[in-house]
Amino acid sequence: MTGAGKYAELAAATRSFKAELIHREQIERLIEAGTLSETVSVLTDGRLTFSEGSEIGTVESYLIEQLIEVANALSQYAPYDSRMLIKHVAKQYEYGCVKEILKAIGDQETPEQALRHISPAGKFSLERCKELIESRNPGRVVEELDDEGMKKSINPTLTGEKSGLAAVMAIDQYYYTKLWTASNLPDPLDAQSARGLVGQLIDNLNILLAFRSRLIGLDSRSTTALLIPVNYALGHALAELAEATNIANLMRIIEKTPYIRAFQGQSAVESQLGRVELALLRNHAKSCLDAFAGSPFNVGLALSLLFLKTYELRDLFGIINAKANNMPNDRLTNSLILL
Repeated sequence: MTGAGKYAELAAATRSFKAELIHREQIERLIEAGTLSETVSVLTDGRLTFSEGSEIGTVESYLIEQLIEVANALSQYAPYDSRMLIKHVAKQYEYGCVKEILKAIGDQETPEQALRHISPAGKFSLERCKELIESRNPGRVVEELDDEGMKKSINPTLTGEKSGLAAVMAIDQYYYTKLWTASNLPDPLDAQSARGLVGQLIDNLNILLAFRSRLIGLDSRSTTALLIPVNYALGHALAELAEATNIANLMRIIEKTPYIRAFQGQSAVESQLGRVELALLRNHAKSCLDAFAGSPFNVGLALSLLFLKTYELRDLFGIINAKANNMPNDRLTNSLILL
C-alpha cells in the first residue's frame, strides 16, 4: 500500500477533528461570558451544570475524556506501528492524575484539599482518586497503573524523604522517554515528522526544568538528574543549561539554540519562568499548525492535532479557573497559548 493509501483515513479524520478546535473568536466569547456556570454550559454543550460548591475537576475530567476519545479514534485509523504513539500522547492525563495523588499523599492532604487540584482521567475517576488518597498508600496507587515499565520506574522512589517528588520525576522521565522511543517509527517520513514534534516538546521541557532548578537553587548535578534523557536539538546547550548559575545565563544559552525564535520580540524583563514557558508552548503550537501545510500522509498530522488539543485543553482549564478566581480578563488573555 502506498503512503497516501495507508494514511488516507487518518488524514481525513485528523482534518475533521481539527475543524472542531476552538477558534480565536470562540475563545474570546468564552472569556467575555458572564459567569462560570455559563462558561461550563457552553464548553460541555449543556451536558454539565455548575453551581456554587461544584468541583471544577468534574468539568476538567469531562473535557479530558473528550480528548482521550479523539486519541482513541485516531489510533483506530492509524497504521498499526504508530497506534501506540498516538495513544501514549493521551496517557499524560492519567499519569498527571497519578502524580497529583502521590503528591497529595506525600503532603498529607485530605481528599477534599487534593481534589481541588486533581483532574480525574481515564481509570482514575473522581471516586477512585478519593479512595487512593484516603488509603495513604503510594504503592497501591502505583499498582493501579497498566504499564509495567512505569511501575518499575516508580516503585524504587516510594521510600525515603521527598518520595512524592522523586515519584513525580520518575513518572515524567519514563513518560517522555517512552514517547520519544515510540516516535522512532519504521517509516522514515513517519519518524521524521513524529520526532520533530516530540523532540521539540521534550527540549522545551528540559529548558523549563533548568529554569525551575535555578529558581529553587539546585546544583548542576541535581538539575541533570531532573532532565529528561533525550536531546533533540539542544546539542551542547543541554549540558550548559544544567551548569548555568542564573536566569541571565540560561537565556544566553538559549540564544545559541533554535528555540531562540520563541522569544523574538520579548525583552529581557520577560524572562520569568511563566513567560518563558508560554513562549515555548506557543512556539511548539506553531510547529503543530505548520505541520498541516505539509504532506498529510504521515503520523505527524495526527500528533500535531493531539498536541494542539492538549494546548486547547490547557487554555480552557485556564479560562475555567480564571472565572472561578475572578481573574481580570486582560491577565487571562495574556496567559493563553492559542489566542
